[in-house]
Amino acid sequence: MKRLIITALLSVAALVLFADDDVDFYTNQFNTAGTVVEQLSVVEAAIEQGIDNAFYASALNRLIAEYPSIKTVQEFIAADKLAQTLVKVLGEAKYTDAALDVWKTVTVFSSPIVKAEGLISLGVMQAADFLPQVVQTLKDVNTKGPVNRLSGERIAYGAISSLASYNDPSGYLPVFFAANGWYSNWVRKAASDALPQLQDDPSDQLITVITDPAYTYEQKLLALQTLEKSSTADANKANAAATALAQGWRGSSPNPDIRRDIVRVRKLAISMIAEYGAPEENIAETVGFLNRSYRYGVDEEEQLFTIDAMTKIANDDAVKNLGVYITDINERHSRKVFNKTDERRIRALITGVGNTHNQNAKPYLQSVLGVDWTNPILKLAKQKMDEL
Repeated sequence: MKRLIITALLSVAALVLFADDDVDFYTNQFNTAGTVVEQLSVVEAAIEQGIDNAFYASALNRLIAEYPSIKTVQEFIAADKLAQTLVKVLGEAKYTDAALDVWKTVTVFSSPIVKAEGLISLGVMQAADFLPQVVQTLKDVNTKGPVNRLSGERIAYGAISSLASYNDPSGYLPVFFAANGWYSNWVRKAASDALPQLQDDPSDQLITVITDPAYTYEQKLLALQTLEKSSTADANKANAAATALAQGWRGSSPNPDIRRDIVRVRKLAISMIAEYGAPEENIAETVGFLNRSYRYGVDEEEQLFTIDAMTKIANDDAVKNLGVYITDINERHSRKVFNKTDERRIRALITGVGNTHNQNAKPYLQSVLGVDWTNPILKLAKQKMDEL
């Protein structure tokens, strides 16, 4: 029995020795190769033999060191292929000891294909120390745009694939902006497909975009539109809408395109409040901003949206504001300075204040009945009085 055990141990030792000899053999072959083309042949042979990952890590380290001295086109092509091969093998093996050199292929090599393969391999091997660098890489490509469109798209695709493998929420926003960015459909689709893997409910991250001054109003609008269409809870949509309305009144710009985005943020936020309400913790502030939209908004549409939002909120402050707007239009009618816009607004206000089902609305509806409005308007006011 002892003899059998000893024999088995000797067999294992022999296999380890032979394996070490193989690593030494291929390492020596790689280091003595006269060209990168020859080095590539050595690595391809080593892969067929299933040589230990330490060899590939060593080969990649040497390749990176020698890359700046490469002169010919043929050698550059071979170096790119060799780098791709090595980082892919190391990534699939999850050999994180080589993560630094894999990242160096992204920064040292000029080929976007090599950069993409390096990024993908970092995600596959779950090299946590380099997650921030991958996130920043995609942010940079998102922002810089297509100096060379295809190169940028390849790098972006590599970063998106990498972040999908990392499966970390920190990758959500750059992938989100890639999905809605300047890229071709194949890159945007890859980003869209990756988003569910990164965050089940991205409400908090999208609200951060809405509140953070580092993001443009175009990006804030995109974040709000995405939240509106998402399956997140209504309370999250209400919170986002109230936050966006505040941002829509805190921002200003001499640039007409930015001003247009600011208005679009406000209008979407107001329409969402009309649908989902507003969070109780800052309801007074929200009503205040809504009042500003009615008084100083860009057009009638913003006013009508505001009336709907005040109706949804329906607290005493909201009803008081609706009542004040009714009083203003009544006075305009009495002075004979009202117009078709006033008629549309008074109808909306009568309907809105009546639909609050707040008893404080009665005096305002009664005031309409004391003005010489047309019969349809008086009839609407009477109907809403009866419904209270």
